[in-house]
Amino acid sequence: MQLRTEQAGTVVYVPGPDGVMVAVLREHLPTTPAVYQPRDLTPQPLFDPRAQRIAAGGLLAGGAGWGAGQLLLGAGQLVSAAAGLGSLMMWAAVAVVASRIGSVVLGGGRPATVHHTTVHNRWFGRSTH
Repeated sequence: MQLRTEQAGTVVYVPGPDGVMVAVLREHLPTTPAVYQPRDLTPQPLFDPRAQRIAAGGLLAGGAGWGAGQLLLGAGQLVSAAAGLGSLMMWAAVAVVASRIGSVVLGGGRPATVHHTTVHNRWFGRSTH
């Protein structure tokens, strides 16, 4: 069989891309079958590992910032409580000092009365004053 009048040679039918047999000259076919490397069929990750590391770093930075904010908030409350306690102690000291020197500044207050009692104990439960 000849394809054209000017070409002569052996014609071989090979399967084509559409599934139909196609006539090809034997000289145009490769001499050895092509050996293809086997494909790597291992499953690929769903997300890029580098993108995962970048996203994890962003989450870590956000979490660290939130934690630092909570720490500063707690420190602020601690300082506020210490200031309130210091104010309470100051007013207590002012009240104690005012009670001590108030009677001196305002005129002495009540006179002090001292009463001494001497008791002599004798034999058999007899006591004299």
